[in-house]
Amino acid sequence: MNIHSVYRSTVAGFGVGLILALCVQPVSAQTDGAQMFLERQAIEKVLYFSNLGFELSDPDMFANAFAEDAVYILDSQWPIFGFEKLRYTGRDDIRTIITRRLSEKPNPDTQSFNPATLRRFSRNSNQYIEIIDATHARHYCNWMAVMRTNVDIHTSAIGRYEDELEKRNGQWYIVKRVRRE
Repeated sequence: MNIHSVYRSTVAGFGVGLILALCVQPVSAQTDGAQMFLERQAIEKVLYFSNLGFELSDPDMFANAFAEDAVYILDSQWPIFGFEKLRYTGRDDIRTIITRRLSEKPNPDTQSFNPATLRRFSRNSNQYIEIIDATHARHYCNWMAVMRTNVDIHTSAIGRYEDELEKRNGQWYIVKRVRRE
């Protein structure tokens, strides 16, 4: 084997190695990307069930999206239809957002609010999830609540959610929600 053959083999080997290095992501980058995808899915699931629980008036589905020590803050002018206060502290207190609604009596004059027949639909848009690290994330979205009462269908409120989430014991939870109108 002459010097030119050795040189060509070396250059060819280097070229193939360089191409492979540029085309193939390291295993850790692939793993990080897959893990990030799974974390985002888990966060979206928690947000989905908080929204669905609110729509269906299911106090447990709604409240279980929140950590035991979560806070739910309504950053708005008082009073707010469907809420009895501006700050709820802890999962049990947050659950009362729904249980209180279920215990309300219909208005006999207008029949505009009957918990048994009320249908509320929440539309979230412009959703953005920011994963900060392995156990912390933020979520922002605009929302609109549409209600079908005994009388009509109408937009009842619009605003923005600003959520802080934490992963605890392998599960994501909302630890702070600020609801702005």
